[in-house]
Amino acid sequence: MSTAFWIIIAVLAIGTIAGGLLRMRAWLRKPAPPEVIEAARRREEEDE
Repeated sequence: MSTAFWIIIAVLAIGTIAGGLLRMRAWLRKPAPPEVIEAARRREEEDE
């Protein structure tokens, strides 16, 4: 009983971590909003 409990906990933990990583990857693939791109461009021009 105890071993089965820990196996279930481990599977849930691995599933949660994998799901979070997939969501993070999808979020990082989204293009940046135009405001962010414009702000970065302005900052780059100020540095030059």
